[in-house]
Amino acid sequence: MINKKLVLAALLAFSLTTSAFSTIVHAEETQVPDTNNQLNEEPTNLDEGSKETSITLITDKWTGENDIVLNVQAKKNTTIKLSEMYVWDDSASLGGIYVEPKIDLDENGNGTITFKNDDLKNVKTLIGSNEPLDWTKIKQIEMWFDFYLDEKEIYASKSAYVPVEISKTPAPVETENPKPTETIKQNPKTSTKNTQSKAVKTGDSSNSILYASLLGISIIVVGTIILNKKKSSFN
Repeated sequence: MINKKLVLAALLAFSLTTSAFSTIVHAEETQVPDTNNQLNEEPTNLDEGSKETSITLITDKWTGENDIVLNVQAKKNTTIKLSEMYVWDDSASLGGIYVEPKIDLDENGNGTITFKNDDLKNVKTLIGSNEPLDWTKIKQIEMWFDFYLDEKEIYASKSAYVPVEISKTPAPVETENPKPTETIKQNPKTSTKNTQSKAVKTGDSSNSILYASLLGISIIVVGTIILNKKKSSFN
């Protein structure tokens, strides 16, 4: 009798354990699909914005003799800003540089991004470094752009990689001293001479008028005296 009771108790305990374990497993399995569906159905705004934007390289490479031009397609009321710019050798990034791009977009968000050749050649060092930049070792330029909607919210970020093929580091473009500065320095001298010459002429004309007036008065006085004498002789 005792053995039968022990066997029954063991079977009852085993059945209760199996039932509880299957309930826990079933509950966990029912929760996993809900989480996956939620992640798939609610992508971030940045992912959606990236699908609506594109940057395409128009110039196939930079040789030190040409501008770098990128074609852009984006949303309406988009503003694009350069966020990061790096130079690479064969295997790794050497550091950051910065060149101000010219960004032209129409009202639909389409247009071009241009990096002027002279501005690129004037990059002499990496950001935070005093060592000269050897463009012959550079194999590509990495660029990152942020896309702003109404100049407030970033809705996309895009990158572009430009191959570089330069056999000799280009010389920086020298800027000449502006000529208008020399002209401005010369103007006061010219104006001073003109003022002095005009002052001399004005003094001469005033003296001649004075002399002519005195001469006229003298002639009138002498004439009056002669006329009075003739009248008195007749009388």
